[in-house]
Amino acid sequence: MNESDVWGNWSSNSTDAELDDWLDSVQERAPLAAILLVFSLATVFGNSLVIAAVVRERYLHTATNYFVTSLAFADCLVGLVVMPFSALYEVLQHKWYFGINWCDVWRSLDVLFSTASILNLCVISLDRYWAITDPFTYPTRMSRRRACLLIAAVWVCSGAISFPAIVWWRAVRTEDVPPFKCPFTDSLAYLIFSSTISFYVPLFVMVFTYYKIYRAAVIQTRSLKLGTKQVIMASGEMELTLRIHRGGEAKHDLYHAAAINSSASDDVSEMEGPLNGLSRQSSSRMLHNKQMGKNFSLSRKLSKFAKEKKAAKTLGIVMGVFIVCWLPFFVVNLLSGFCLHCIWQEELVTAIVNWLGWINSGMNPVIYACWSKDFRR
Repeated sequence: MNESDVWGNWSSNSTDAELDDWLDSVQERAPLAAILLVFSLATVFGNSLVIAAVVRERYLHTATNYFVTSLAFADCLVGLVVMPFSALYEVLQHKWYFGINWCDVWRSLDVLFSTASILNLCVISLDRYWAITDPFTYPTRMSRRRACLLIAAVWVCSGAISFPAIVWWRAVRTEDVPPFKCPFTDSLAYLIFSSTISFYVPLFVMVFTYYKIYRAAVIQTRSLKLGTKQVIMASGEMELTLRIHRGGEAKHDLYHAAAINSSASDDVSEMEGPLNGLSRQSSSRMLHNKQMGKNFSLSRKLSKFAKEKKAAKTLGIVMGVFIVCWLPFFVVNLLSGFCLHCIWQEELVTAIVNWLGWINSGMNPVIYACWSKDFRR
């Protein structure tokens, strides 16, 4: 018997009193529906603004902002497709009237968009890590083509653990799905696999990269306060030291590049282009501002370091919100595979952690709007 037959029998056999009770219950949950739909609309609106900003403004056409756009696209789809049906499911007292096929597709879309959102955050953290730890070679390493390849990898990986899973879910089901229900699979193997790929591996990568970014930002801050800036290149073979000397009425900039070992000389010659003719002499040379304007803009480099530090701070806020929103869901997700009855009021707890995770999709554009001058503009 399919759900339409069950619905017809329930409608014909139910009394008017039962129907009135059901309608009253739905009306009582109407305020909850309004709140959840507001979250959904806010998620779509905020992420649409991020996408529109990157599309319209040429100065936002950077590799990092392509990752941000991919993140906003995934979050926008969460608010457009996943959250509205979940709101209806909650208001209708966990009754699903859209058929088992759409139930499985909806669950798969939830996995797809949520995983894409998380993996995009992971790629953004890696991008910031590469930018702040090796700012001189980063522009050449992170080309638009490489950024597009990383974005494609995110979506392919997300798709690989979502739609093919429908076949797996149906293969491992031992009981028929109850009428008007849309359960998520309780297959422990799938829950462990999907949770690992969708959350725990990205979480490890984000914590590791942000720790490295934080350490680099601390060193940069200390160096700038002392009037120097040291950068160890990715190969570990060359150290660039920037010094600022201020005295009297005139301001002079002193800088030099020092080779750490004899093999560094080739690296220095390769860096002369990006650094606009940086001197390789071991002794320091005093240059006037006029000559500096022709050879090397120290203030521009210091500004770049400060910008990368602010980007790292924004990443930290994004990651903190990400952990608060998604960690409860994936803990409950794994626990349900081991011991579903161990979860107190399972339906309520599952609904809360689900919505907490989806709200993360609405928080990301808020964070960017508050902390990024470019996006505010």
